[in-house]
Amino acid sequence: MKLAEITAHLIHTFPHESDLMKAIEEISRKFTTERAKIGDYLKDERLVSAYTAFYLATNVPKLASIMKWMPHEWKESVKGKPLIDLGAGPGTFSLAWRELFGPGEFIQVENSEAMKKQARKLWDGNFPAQEMKHTGLVTDGVILFGHSANEMDVETVIQYIERYSPTDILFIEPGTPEFFAKMLDIRSELIRSGWHVLYPCPKESECPMRKTSDWCHQFIHVSHDPEVERLSQIMRLDRKLLPLTVQLFSRTEYQKPAERLVRVIPETKFSFEWEVCHNNKLEDYQVMKRGMEKATEKRVGNLLSGTPLETELDKDVSGKKRVKLKNF
Repeated sequence: MKLAEITAHLIHTFPHESDLMKAIEEISRKFTTERAKIGDYLKDERLVSAYTAFYLATNVPKLASIMKWMPHEWKESVKGKPLIDLGAGPGTFSLAWRELFGPGEFIQVENSEAMKKQARKLWDGNFPAQEMKHTGLVTDGVILFGHSANEMDVETVIQYIERYSPTDILFIEPGTPEFFAKMLDIRSELIRSGWHVLYPCPKESECPMRKTSDWCHQFIHVSHDPEVERLSQIMRLDRKLLPLTVQLFSRTEYQKPAERLVRVIPETKFSFEWEVCHNNKLEDYQVMKRGMEKATEKRVGNLLSGTPLETELDKDVSGKKRVKLKNF
Protein backbone atom coordinates (compact mmCIF):
# COMPACT_ATOMS: atom_id res chain seq x y z
CA MET A 1 0.00 0.00 0.00
CA LYS A 2 1.39 3.39 -0.96
CA LEU A 3 2.18 5.86 1.79
CA ALA A 4 0.31 8.65 -0.04
CA GLU A 5 -2.87 6.54 -0.01
CA ILE A 6 -2.67 6.50 3.77
CA THR A 7 -1.45 10.02 4.62
CA ALA A 8 -4.27 11.51 2.56
CA HIS A 9 -6.75 10.05 5.05
CA LEU A 10 -5.09 10.62 8.42
CA ILE A 11 -7.07 12.28 11.21
CA HIS A 12 -4.00 14.35 12.12
CA THR A 13 -2.00 16.31 9.56
CA PHE A 14 1.78 16.34 9.93
CA PRO A 15 3.18 19.66 8.62
CA HIS A 16 6.54 18.11 7.76
CA GLU A 17 7.98 14.62 7.37
CA SER A 18 10.17 15.30 10.40
CA ASP A 19 7.03 15.69 12.52
CA LEU A 20 5.78 12.30 11.33
CA MET A 21 9.15 10.66 12.03
CA LYS A 22 9.25 12.13 15.54
CA ALA A 23 5.81 10.67 16.26
CA ILE A 24 6.82 7.25 14.85
CA GLU A 25 9.88 7.24 17.10
CA GLU A 26 7.62 7.94 20.06
CA ILE A 27 5.37 5.02 19.09
CA SER A 28 8.37 2.74 18.61
CA ARG A 29 9.61 3.51 22.12
CA LYS A 30 6.22 2.60 23.56
CA PHE A 31 6.39 -0.75 21.75
CA THR A 32 9.86 -1.51 23.12
CA THR A 33 11.36 0.34 26.11
CA GLU A 34 8.12 1.93 27.41
CA ARG A 35 5.75 -1.08 27.27
CA ALA A 36 4.04 0.00 30.51
CA LYS A 37 2.75 3.10 28.71
CA ILE A 38 1.83 1.38 25.45
CA GLY A 39 -1.87 2.08 25.80
CA ASP A 40 -1.39 5.84 26.07
CA TYR A 41 -1.04 6.36 22.33
CA LEU A 42 -4.54 5.01 21.69
CA LYS A 43 -6.01 8.24 23.08
CA ASP A 44 -3.78 10.58 21.05
CA GLU A 45 -4.91 11.33 17.48
CA ARG A 46 -1.40 12.46 16.52
CA LEU A 47 0.14 9.15 17.60
CA VAL A 48 -2.72 7.11 16.16
CA SER A 49 -2.11 8.83 12.82
CA ALA A 50 1.64 8.16 13.04
CA TYR A 51 0.97 4.51 13.86
CA THR A 52 -1.38 4.29 10.88
CA ALA A 53 1.01 5.97 8.45
CA PHE A 54 3.92 3.66 9.22
CA TYR A 55 2.62 0.40 10.66
CA LEU A 56 -0.44 0.05 8.46
CA ALA A 57 1.68 0.55 5.36
CA THR A 58 4.12 -2.13 6.49
CA ASN A 59 1.50 -4.53 7.89
CA VAL A 60 -0.92 -4.69 4.95
CA PRO A 61 1.52 -6.77 2.83
CA LYS A 62 1.65 -9.35 5.64
CA LEU A 63 -1.70 -10.84 4.71
CA ALA A 64 -0.79 -11.48 1.07
CA SER A 65 2.45 -13.17 2.15
CA ILE A 66 0.67 -15.31 4.74
CA MET A 67 -2.00 -16.39 2.26
CA LYS A 68 0.63 -18.07 0.08
CA TRP A 69 0.86 -20.75 2.78
CA MET A 70 -2.88 -21.38 3.11
CA PRO A 71 -4.85 -24.15 1.34
CA HIS A 72 -6.22 -22.99 -2.02
CA GLU A 73 -9.63 -24.54 -1.34
CA TRP A 74 -9.88 -22.64 1.94
CA LYS A 75 -9.04 -19.33 0.27
CA GLU A 76 -11.80 -19.92 -2.28
CA SER A 77 -14.26 -20.78 0.49
CA VAL A 78 -13.85 -17.51 2.43
CA LYS A 79 -14.52 -15.18 -0.50
CA GLY A 80 -17.62 -13.18 0.33
CA LYS A 81 -17.82 -14.36 3.94
CA PRO A 82 -18.20 -11.71 6.65
CA LEU A 83 -14.93 -10.62 8.26
CA ILE A 84 -14.82 -9.82 11.97
CA ASP A 85 -11.57 -7.92 12.55
CA LEU A 86 -10.97 -8.17 16.29
CA GLY A 87 -8.78 -5.43 17.77
CA ALA A 88 -8.90 -3.82 14.35
CA GLY A 89 -6.92 -0.67 15.14
CA PRO A 90 -7.05 1.55 12.03
CA GLY A 91 -8.42 -1.38 10.01
CA THR A 92 -5.12 -2.77 8.76
CA PHE A 93 -6.21 -6.32 8.08
CA SER A 94 -9.72 -5.33 6.98
CA LEU A 95 -8.18 -3.23 4.22
CA ALA A 96 -5.80 -6.03 3.27
CA TRP A 97 -8.64 -8.58 3.30
CA ARG A 98 -10.82 -6.35 1.10
CA GLU A 99 -7.99 -6.00 -1.42
CA LEU A 100 -7.37 -9.76 -1.53
CA PHE A 101 -10.87 -11.21 -1.33
CA GLY A 102 -13.14 -8.45 -2.62
CA PRO A 103 -16.46 -7.10 -1.27
CA GLY A 104 -18.23 -8.58 1.71
CA GLU A 105 -19.47 -7.68 5.16
CA PHE A 106 -16.85 -6.06 7.42
CA ILE A 107 -17.06 -5.50 11.17
CA GLN A 108 -14.10 -3.88 12.93
CA VAL A 109 -14.15 -4.49 16.68
CA GLU A 110 -12.07 -1.81 18.40
CA ASN A 111 -12.25 -0.05 21.79
CA SER A 112 -10.17 3.07 21.06
CA GLU A 113 -12.32 5.96 19.82
CA ALA A 114 -9.32 7.56 18.11
CA MET A 115 -8.57 4.30 16.27
CA LYS A 116 -12.22 3.95 15.22
CA LYS A 117 -12.22 7.51 13.93
CA GLN A 118 -9.03 6.83 11.98
CA ALA A 119 -10.33 3.51 10.65
CA ARG A 120 -13.55 5.14 9.42
CA LYS A 121 -11.73 7.91 7.57
CA LEU A 122 -9.28 5.50 6.00
CA TRP A 123 -11.96 3.01 4.96
CA ASP A 124 -14.29 5.64 3.48
CA GLY A 125 -11.37 7.17 1.61
CA ASN A 126 -10.36 3.86 0.02
CA PHE A 127 -13.71 2.05 -0.32
CA PRO A 128 -16.45 4.71 -0.35
CA ALA A 129 -19.02 2.31 -1.84
CA GLN A 130 -18.27 -0.51 0.63
CA GLU A 131 -19.91 -0.43 4.05
CA MET A 132 -17.83 -1.03 7.17
CA LYS A 133 -19.32 -1.30 10.66
CA HIS A 134 -17.89 -1.01 14.13
CA THR A 135 -20.84 -2.76 15.77
CA GLY A 136 -23.03 -5.68 14.83
CA LEU A 137 -23.27 -9.39 15.29
CA VAL A 138 -22.76 -11.78 12.41
CA THR A 139 -22.27 -15.53 12.37
CA ASP A 140 -20.65 -17.96 9.93
CA GLY A 141 -17.88 -15.51 9.13
CA VAL A 142 -14.11 -15.34 9.54
CA ILE A 143 -12.66 -13.99 12.78
CA LEU A 144 -9.25 -12.39 12.38
CA PHE A 145 -7.11 -11.64 15.42
CA GLY A 146 -4.49 -9.23 14.09
CA HIS A 147 -1.96 -8.49 16.86
CA SER A 148 -4.83 -8.41 19.33
CA ALA A 149 -5.08 -11.86 20.95
CA ASN A 150 -1.69 -11.19 22.59
CA GLU A 151 -3.41 -8.39 24.55
CA MET A 152 -6.20 -10.74 25.78
CA ASP A 153 -6.31 -13.70 28.12
CA VAL A 154 -7.29 -17.11 26.78
CA GLU A 155 -10.80 -16.91 28.23
CA THR A 156 -11.51 -13.60 26.46
CA VAL A 157 -10.31 -14.98 23.12
CA ILE A 158 -12.63 -17.99 23.49
CA GLN A 159 -15.53 -15.75 24.51
CA TYR A 160 -15.17 -13.69 21.33
CA ILE A 161 -15.14 -16.85 19.25
CA GLU A 162 -18.26 -18.17 20.97
CA ARG A 163 -20.03 -14.84 20.54
CA TYR A 164 -19.57 -14.71 16.77
CA SER A 165 -19.77 -18.46 16.00
CA PRO A 166 -17.38 -18.19 13.02
CA THR A 167 -16.57 -20.86 10.47
CA ASP A 168 -12.89 -19.89 10.43
CA ILE A 169 -10.39 -18.22 12.77
CA LEU A 170 -7.09 -16.66 11.71
CA PHE A 171 -4.46 -15.50 14.22
CA ILE A 172 -1.68 -13.14 13.07
CA GLU A 173 0.24 -12.36 16.23
CA PRO A 174 3.76 -11.56 17.48
CA GLY A 175 6.31 -14.32 16.90
CA THR A 176 7.37 -14.45 20.54
CA PRO A 177 7.71 -17.33 23.02
CA GLU A 178 5.32 -15.50 25.37
CA PHE A 179 2.49 -15.45 22.85
CA PHE A 180 3.21 -18.98 21.64
CA ALA A 181 2.65 -20.28 25.20
CA LYS A 182 -0.76 -18.61 25.17
CA MET A 183 -1.47 -19.86 21.65
CA LEU A 184 -0.90 -23.45 22.75
CA ASP A 185 -3.67 -23.10 25.34
CA ILE A 186 -6.00 -21.47 22.79
CA ARG A 187 -5.19 -24.23 20.32
CA SER A 188 -6.03 -26.93 22.87
CA GLU A 189 -9.36 -25.28 23.69
CA LEU A 190 -10.31 -25.03 20.02
CA ILE A 191 -9.34 -28.62 19.21
CA ARG A 192 -11.44 -29.83 22.15
CA SER A 193 -14.36 -27.90 20.62
CA GLY A 194 -14.01 -29.69 17.29
CA TRP A 195 -11.93 -27.19 15.30
CA HIS A 196 -9.45 -28.34 12.66
CA VAL A 197 -5.98 -26.81 12.52
CA LEU A 198 -5.28 -25.83 8.90
CA TYR A 199 -2.00 -24.04 9.58
CA PRO A 200 0.72 -24.62 10.65
CA CYS A 201 0.08 -28.04 12.24
CA PRO A 202 -0.05 -31.18 10.08
CA LYS A 203 -2.31 -32.80 12.71
CA GLU A 204 -4.53 -31.87 15.66
CA SER A 205 -2.40 -33.91 18.09
CA GLU A 206 -0.32 -32.26 20.81
CA CYS A 207 2.28 -29.77 19.62
CA PRO A 208 5.79 -31.29 19.91
CA MET A 209 7.11 -27.96 21.22
CA ARG A 210 4.80 -27.78 24.25
CA LYS A 211 7.33 -29.36 26.60
CA THR A 212 10.39 -27.64 25.15
CA SER A 213 11.97 -24.19 25.42
CA ASP A 214 11.42 -23.67 21.68
CA TRP A 215 8.42 -22.01 20.09
CA CYS A 216 6.70 -22.32 16.74
CA HIS A 217 6.75 -19.12 14.73
CA GLN A 218 7.07 -18.06 11.14
CA PHE A 219 9.00 -15.50 9.12
CA ILE A 220 7.69 -13.60 6.13
CA HIS A 221 9.64 -11.44 3.75
CA VAL A 222 7.63 -8.50 2.43
CA SER A 223 8.38 -5.73 -0.05
CA HIS A 224 7.06 -2.22 0.35
CA ASP A 225 6.25 0.86 -1.67
CA PRO A 226 9.50 2.85 -2.26
CA GLU A 227 8.33 5.72 -0.03
CA VAL A 228 7.52 3.30 2.77
CA GLU A 229 10.89 1.62 2.35
CA ARG A 230 12.68 4.96 2.38
CA LEU A 231 10.91 5.92 5.60
CA SER A 232 11.82 2.55 7.16
CA GLN A 233 15.47 3.09 6.31
CA ILE A 234 15.50 6.60 7.75
CA MET A 235 13.81 5.35 10.93
CA ARG A 236 16.14 2.31 11.06
CA LEU A 237 13.14 0.06 11.58
CA ASP A 238 13.41 -3.16 9.59
CA ARG A 239 9.95 -4.09 8.29
CA LYS A 240 11.04 -6.49 5.53
CA LEU A 241 11.69 -9.67 7.47
CA LEU A 242 8.99 -10.12 10.08
CA PRO A 243 8.56 -12.84 12.74
CA LEU A 244 4.96 -13.89 13.34
CA THR A 245 2.81 -16.49 15.00
CA VAL A 246 0.23 -17.54 12.41
CA GLN A 247 -2.49 -20.08 13.20
CA LEU A 248 -5.54 -20.93 11.09
CA PHE A 249 -8.53 -22.96 12.29
CA SER A 250 -11.66 -24.04 10.42
CA ARG A 251 -14.83 -25.99 11.06
CA THR A 252 -14.16 -27.68 7.71
CA GLU A 253 -11.22 -29.98 7.16
CA TYR A 254 -9.03 -29.35 4.10
CA GLN A 255 -6.07 -31.21 2.69
CA LYS A 256 -2.81 -29.83 4.07
CA PRO A 257 0.91 -30.64 3.92
CA ALA A 258 2.36 -33.24 6.28
CA GLU A 259 5.65 -31.33 6.51
CA ARG A 260 6.33 -27.76 7.58
CA LEU A 261 9.68 -25.99 7.89
CA VAL A 262 9.93 -24.69 11.45
CA ARG A 263 13.59 -23.72 11.81
CA VAL A 264 16.35 -22.86 9.35
CA ILE A 265 19.69 -24.06 10.71
CA PRO A 266 22.87 -22.46 9.27
CA GLU A 267 23.64 -24.20 6.00
CA THR A 268 26.91 -25.93 5.24
CA LYS A 269 29.00 -25.78 2.10
CA PHE A 270 27.30 -28.94 0.90
CA SER A 271 23.78 -28.89 2.36
CA PHE A 272 20.77 -27.03 3.70
CA GLU A 273 19.91 -27.96 7.29
CA TRP A 274 16.36 -27.65 8.63
CA GLU A 275 14.17 -28.59 11.55
CA VAL A 276 10.83 -29.77 10.18
CA CYS A 277 7.48 -30.58 11.78
CA HIS A 278 6.45 -33.84 10.11
CA ASN A 279 3.03 -35.04 11.26
CA ASN A 280 3.54 -33.19 14.56
CA LYS A 281 6.95 -34.69 15.16
CA LEU A 282 10.13 -32.59 15.03
CA GLU A 283 12.79 -34.03 12.73
CA ASP A 284 16.14 -32.85 11.35
CA TYR A 285 16.22 -32.66 7.54
CA GLN A 286 19.20 -32.30 5.26
CA VAL A 287 18.95 -31.25 1.60
CA MET A 288 22.11 -31.73 -0.42
CA LYS A 289 23.19 -28.96 -2.80
CA ARG A 290 25.00 -31.28 -5.17
CA GLY A 291 23.32 -31.33 -8.58
CA MET A 292 21.19 -28.25 -7.92
CA GLU A 293 21.07 -25.49 -10.49
CA LYS A 294 22.21 -22.13 -9.12
CA ALA A 295 18.71 -20.64 -9.40
CA THR A 296 17.20 -23.57 -7.51
CA GLU A 297 19.88 -23.38 -4.83
CA LYS A 298 19.12 -19.71 -4.35
CA ARG A 299 15.37 -20.34 -4.02
CA VAL A 300 15.92 -23.17 -1.52
CA GLY A 301 18.27 -20.95 0.45
CA ASN A 302 15.58 -18.29 0.68
CA LEU A 303 12.95 -20.58 2.23
CA LEU A 304 11.72 -19.32 5.60
CA SER A 305 10.19 -20.88 8.69
CA GLY A 306 6.53 -21.60 8.01
CA THR A 307 6.96 -22.88 4.45
CA PRO A 308 5.06 -26.07 3.56
CA LEU A 309 7.24 -28.85 2.19
CA GLU A 310 6.87 -31.99 0.14
CA THR A 311 9.86 -34.31 0.22
CA GLU A 312 10.93 -37.87 -0.40
CA LEU A 313 13.40 -39.69 1.83
CA ASP A 314 16.80 -40.44 0.40
CA LYS A 315 18.47 -41.95 3.49
CA ASP A 316 18.92 -41.55 7.23
CA VAL A 317 22.32 -40.12 8.13
CA SER A 318 23.39 -39.83 11.78
CA GLY A 319 19.91 -39.06 13.03
CA LYS A 320 19.09 -36.73 10.15
CA LYS A 321 16.75 -37.39 7.27
CA ARG A 322 18.49 -36.66 4.00
CA VAL A 323 15.61 -35.75 1.68
CA LYS A 324 14.92 -34.59 -1.83
CA LEU A 325 12.46 -31.78 -2.50
CA LYS A 326 9.47 -32.64 -4.68
CA ASN A 327 7.68 -30.19 -6.98
CA PHE A 328 10.40 -27.58 -6.53
